[in-house]
Amino acid sequence: MSYLKTTFLFLLLATNCFSQDTSLSEINRLTQKAAKYLLKDKSLSTYYSISANGISIYETPENKISNKPEFHVALHQLDDFKMYLENSGSKELMEMYKTGNFQNHIQKVIVAEGNSGPINEKKLQGKKIAIDPGHIAGNMEMGDIEKKCLTFKCTGPDGVVDSIVIAEGMLTLATAQLLKEKLEKEGAEVFMTRTFSNGSAFGVTLDDWLKTDYTKTVDSLCKVGKISLSQKQFFSGTKPTKRDKFRVIFKDVELAKRAEIINNYKPDLTVVIHYNVDETNTGWVKPANKNFNMTFVGGAFMKNDLSTPEKRFEFLRMLVTDDVENSIALSSAVVKSFEKNLNVKTATVKDAEYLSEGCLTAAPGVYCRNLQLTRYIHGPLVYGETLYQDNVNECILLNKETDKTKNPRVQQVAEAYFQGIMSYVLASGPNGN
Repeated sequence: MSYLKTTFLFLLLATNCFSQDTSLSEINRLTQKAAKYLLKDKSLSTYYSISANGISIYETPENKISNKPEFHVALHQLDDFKMYLENSGSKELMEMYKTGNFQNHIQKVIVAEGNSGPINEKKLQGKKIAIDPGHIAGNMEMGDIEKKCLTFKCTGPDGVVDSIVIAEGMLTLATAQLLKEKLEKEGAEVFMTRTFSNGSAFGVTLDDWLKTDYTKTVDSLCKVGKISLSQKQFFSGTKPTKRDKFRVIFKDVELAKRAEIINNYKPDLTVVIHYNVDETNTGWVKPANKNFNMTFVGGAFMKNDLSTPEKRFEFLRMLVTDDVENSIALSSAVVKSFEKNLNVKTATVKDAEYLSEGCLTAAPGVYCRNLQLTRYIHGPLVYGETLYQDNVNECILLNKETDKTKNPRVQQVAEAYFQGIMSYVLASGPNGN
């Protein structure tokens, strides 16, 4: 009997030590991840704690001192919590977060069934991919409203002077359309946040949105405190220009709509397509010499970036899920493909001020940056910023063809995205792991 008691106590002690070691390992992993990818401003550590009790998020640093968490999830609940995040819509997730604790939601965890269907030779069969073509301009008028266009003269290597007329939204939509076609040929199901010239994530142009949704949006933004009463009065009057309405009212709500419809689609990965410009080329009214590729993923929270429950929830999501790690792997594959297929160098942290001042380096050419879409889109994503449109050579290449899907340089960009995505998916295996 004494032998049995000793054996039982030994096993109990060993199990307890193993559990403690596992908890300590997880605490260290999460702490290091937050420091490496999520905290550009280290003072934001006052908004959360990671301990043997679990992860707690606080509304203010003072609430951390008094131990009054806004939300808590225990370490032993993290696997269930991650599954809940993967299988719930954005609205449901925020409702869950505002209850303050995950404990009451464990019963609602959805177990995703594996794919038991027949194996298909197409490499992307069964994959859902979302593409977000950046901006909306399909003409120079809209490009000027967005301030995402180029208009200047440029002398090419053959001595011919070209009149450069480019709106970035034209390039991104054409790239997305070409990429969608390539992905679908490999069996993927593809969703685009906007599908036509000057079209937005609302499915209408800015002009149509201003006629139907502008007034009620102004009222709504004032009610939730995103604009002041004086701003509401100004934007309800006749003084604001179309660009004022776009910049202050439309832009952020339209980006939020992009994230919402992508998350409701629940893609296996998301591709956000942008073309870049030289930040030091003031006004972009003349050609410049810089030319780089780069990609962004979530993270690098800065001062005031944990100021709302929505932002604090997204910080928590990035901390506990593999979204950041998978996004880095996807973006690394894509940026390598950019350099290979486009013959343009990958940007280092010294090549742009915003890379050093507002980003954390995750991998060569991959930067954690707390943009609206990198913050709110769930799952693996690559936010591509390829080519400098104002580069003395690129602007001439990108200026060709009215229909940008027929532009050879745009076609090369679409192919570079495609090859990068294929590299990531094939490396990840059939289950995306």
